[in-house]
Amino acid sequence: MWTERDIREQTDEQTFYRGKLLESTNGVLEFSSFETEGVYGDKELNLRATIHGTNKNNYKVEVTLYYDEYGEPQDIDYYCPCEDFLTSDGICKHCVATILYYMHTDGQSKTVTSPFSMPLPFASEYDDRDTFYGNTSSVFAENSTVSQESIWEHPARTDNSMQQILRQFGNQENWMITDGALIGRIHLEPTLDISGKTPSVSLRIGDKKMYVVKSIPELVQHVQQTEMHKYGKNLAFVHQLDAFDDNSRSLMSFFIRQYQDYNYWYSTDIRNFTLKNELLDAFIEIVADSGTMLEPSTKNQGLWYLTDEEYKKTLTLTAVEGGLELKLEQIPSVSSLDWNYIFKDQKIYHSSRHTHQAINLFEDRMTGWCGGKSFIAESDLPLFAREMLPELEKKYHIVKEHFYPENYLPEDVSFRLYLDLPQRDIITCDLVADYGNNREYHVFQTDSKKQHRNIRQEAKAAALLSGYCNAKDDATGLPAIVEDNDKLYDFLTRGLAECEKIADVYISDRLKKIQVIQPPKVSLGVSLNGNLLDFNMEAEGMSLEQLAFLLSKYNRKRNYYRLKSGQFVAMEESSLDTLAQLSQGLMLTEEQLASGHISLPKFRALYLDAQLRDNESLPVNKSREFRELIRNMKTVEDSDFEVPDTFRKILREYQKKGYLWLATLCSNGFGGILADDMGLGKTLQVIVFLYAHYIVQGENNRNTLIVCPASLVYNWAQECQHFAPELPICTVAGTAAERRELLDSLPDHPGQILITSYDLLRRDIEQYQNLTFDYQIIDEAQFIKNATTKAAQAVKQINSRFRLALTGTPVENRLGELWSIFDYLMPGYLFSYSRFREELELPIIQQQDEDALHRIQKMIAPFILRRLKKDVLKDLPEKLEKNMYAKMTGEQQELYQAHVQRLQMLLSKQSPEEFDHSRIQILSELTKLRQLCCDPALLYEKYTSGSAKLDLCLELIHNAMESGHKMLVFSQFTTMLDRIAERLQKEHIPYFMLTGATTKQERIRLVTEFNQDETPVFLISLKAGGTGLNLTAADIVIHFDPWWNTAVQNQATDRVHRIGQTNRVLVYKLIAQNSIEENIVKLQEQKAELAEQILGGDNIGTPFFSREELLELLQ
Repeated sequence: MWTERDIREQTDEQTFYRGKLLESTNGVLEFSSFETEGVYGDKELNLRATIHGTNKNNYKVEVTLYYDEYGEPQDIDYYCPCEDFLTSDGICKHCVATILYYMHTDGQSKTVTSPFSMPLPFASEYDDRDTFYGNTSSVFAENSTVSQESIWEHPARTDNSMQQILRQFGNQENWMITDGALIGRIHLEPTLDISGKTPSVSLRIGDKKMYVVKSIPELVQHVQQTEMHKYGKNLAFVHQLDAFDDNSRSLMSFFIRQYQDYNYWYSTDIRNFTLKNELLDAFIEIVADSGTMLEPSTKNQGLWYLTDEEYKKTLTLTAVEGGLELKLEQIPSVSSLDWNYIFKDQKIYHSSRHTHQAINLFEDRMTGWCGGKSFIAESDLPLFAREMLPELEKKYHIVKEHFYPENYLPEDVSFRLYLDLPQRDIITCDLVADYGNNREYHVFQTDSKKQHRNIRQEAKAAALLSGYCNAKDDATGLPAIVEDNDKLYDFLTRGLAECEKIADVYISDRLKKIQVIQPPKVSLGVSLNGNLLDFNMEAEGMSLEQLAFLLSKYNRKRNYYRLKSGQFVAMEESSLDTLAQLSQGLMLTEEQLASGHISLPKFRALYLDAQLRDNESLPVNKSREFRELIRNMKTVEDSDFEVPDTFRKILREYQKKGYLWLATLCSNGFGGILADDMGLGKTLQVIVFLYAHYIVQGENNRNTLIVCPASLVYNWAQECQHFAPELPICTVAGTAAERRELLDSLPDHPGQILITSYDLLRRDIEQYQNLTFDYQIIDEAQFIKNATTKAAQAVKQINSRFRLALTGTPVENRLGELWSIFDYLMPGYLFSYSRFREELELPIIQQQDEDALHRIQKMIAPFILRRLKKDVLKDLPEKLEKNMYAKMTGEQQELYQAHVQRLQMLLSKQSPEEFDHSRIQILSELTKLRQLCCDPALLYEKYTSGSAKLDLCLELIHNAMESGHKMLVFSQFTTMLDRIAERLQKEHIPYFMLTGATTKQERIRLVTEFNQDETPVFLISLKAGGTGLNLTAADIVIHFDPWWNTAVQNQATDRVHRIGQTNRVLVYKLIAQNSIEENIVKLQEQKAELAEQILGGDNIGTPFFSREELLELLQ
């Protein structure tokens, strides 16, 4: 039924409360109502009223409320002759008062003595009132108290917008009568004024005689509003673009576009329009062919036209005493950001300003305040001749008077570099510039004799050398490398070669003793010995003890190691670099390296292989067993394992690969993380793995433990039952005593797949101590991300042979979470947490250490399988849908069962005729059941117990956020959205909410912001947001409650699954287990399947349930 909330959604808050006040103060003078029924069982409730208005005006209102056959509000039609109705989007206060009156009086009629007595305007012209009103059968229904002679009152004045339209029609008529001959003949003559600081344009207008345009803004307004305007006795016309000639039309359009900027209307100079930068460029382009007048006027006044010809101003260079005088030809010119414009001989020359920035500054100065003249002193002429003059020659026509620039150009120079080692950690550099004829200069010594020296080349050579130095030698004043091994090694390996390209290099004998030597040659041997990995190392040219010491001091950020002799050992691109990384990755001690023989756990094999594979300079002898192990893990798809026949057609290709990966991990004794993105079927891949072991291989005596969040226990059982009903599934639930009894019986009844929650496992951990499981699987493994929690400690205490973790987010906040999961999978693989934190976590987080990052990536990569939706896009359907089941418990279950029993009794006692007459009541009871499935608080204000579906919804939201997804949550109950919003606020999760009460503008804003910002959740009422929205920023849709019509839900899903969506969409439908919702879904699936077969895929409309079907829904 319609509620006050529904009315609020049809208008804004202010109008709603004004209507409520109007109804409560007896503003409803007359009222009547009647109901009609549609073809498909839908209802129409027609309301008619006379409402008291202001200024003694009364308004006759018509409202039609539409219901579906379940009594749910569907739509609304309305009419009121007030001005608010004509100008606003929603219903007016008079319509609000009408609906509220019906709700508060149960539709009781109300009349006055002279109702609806005003005569019908133009009544003689319309004998058939349907012609005037349209179909009015609902208005003048048989049981209505409203007279059929009644009419609607209208405002006494024409609406403002209609007046403007009528005025334009009147102007159009004037134009047709008075000045049709002027069409296409009006001419605009622009005059460009470049005399001021900023160029501007003024206009004249006319046909044969031209008139000055006194106000450009008024001209624009005349055209925009199609107004008649008179300039003189010979020119008056209606202003529209068609009245102007072709060239003037383009110019007029230019001004119209500019005056769309609010600020231009308030310019102080209305006769002249300022042309800044790009506006100047646009104006000149428009008048390029038609021409423009120019101010200040020249002797040959006339039009100026743009030309593509090139014109260079003359720049005269005159040698004078003490220097050089520069004089630039003065011609009218103006510049924008991009172009220079020169006006000469009725032509407008243009040249780009995208040249040397200093040349633009030169142009601006010479055409500005200095009057085109400048002076350069004699001492600056070498720089001018060498650097500036070549650039000026590109832009100007140069005239030289007694000036010879070649006299100022520098001479050729050669260099000598002397390197010395006065002390162990100091290298001095003396650079000499040689000009021949015994003219030599020490570049790093102060010398005032700069004339005729090639200062540029000297500075370039000095800069190269200074780049390798870090200080100045106190004794000689020369640049030096002082006590800096990095600088010294860089200079010896790279700097010397660069210096030799520009100078003759002379090295002292003391410096020659410092050499860069090559590293020793190392070879490795790797073999398997049961569950251990044997690692052997040999070195040529250096003892193992020296090599171990060298590796213990290794720093990958340095490319060398310096020996006590002063020599450098080059570490870059050598086997030592790989060996040092391997030593650090395996956290080997100096003692282990010195021994030459090291035993490691078998699970180190894959990391060891990855490190060795990246460097071919380190010879490695791998045993046959080691190679087979690596080959098995690398070629999962070619393994001997086969997908069970039952699942060959069900699994997608990437899921088959996932199963083979799980089987390979298990056979080799490794644990792993299946980290596929949400919706890619991690649960199904595990079910296939278990099916292969229990059913195909007949492992009837093996036990499995599946641990998951409490909300997913029954989902796991449901999925196993759906895909592999043969599996021996047992949920560990019930009281503590019942769980203890079940676990105590396991040794006597092996071959069980137990499913329990993290919370129950923590409580029952003592009962698990003496149990052994072949397979242990934890779902949503982020639950153990904190290694100190009892949940994490509990799963790690389980005795199990093969361990698997499922999670879409192996790392949420910190790397320690990943360590905790691997500590469960393969204890010790990532070493102790303190060492992991010191050598990997902190360097990555605090220092962004890429070496540490690559190291951990190589270590974990073999044991994590992660596929994102985008990676398996071709294998995925366009839309994945999944039912998620929540089990009601406690007070929620009791309330639900009580309502079910009451409705069952009502239906069982009714005859078919009684059923037909009470259908609305029954559907109202069904709605209450659906609300109880969602949250009993929707019906009972004092209800404080939990909601299974609400908990499941919040868990899905958390999981999706952790994977970086955005989602929509739909519900047909806006009160349910309020409940979800309360939980989101408590958990500090940002969200938007859209209901029918959301205004049109707010709706647009919310959609735009959601598609652009990081807000993860959008709560939307099914009716308000099911259509008309584009929310492709989301890729997850949650339907909190199932709607009778699946097409409505599909439409809502299509807010995300539509053109523009780049990700595959995952749709979750939340279902209360063993409830009416579960049965509704089954019945709807049957009807949808039937529609697919008969109608070729078109869905059946709103489903209609028989009495028998309704009883079945309650089973």
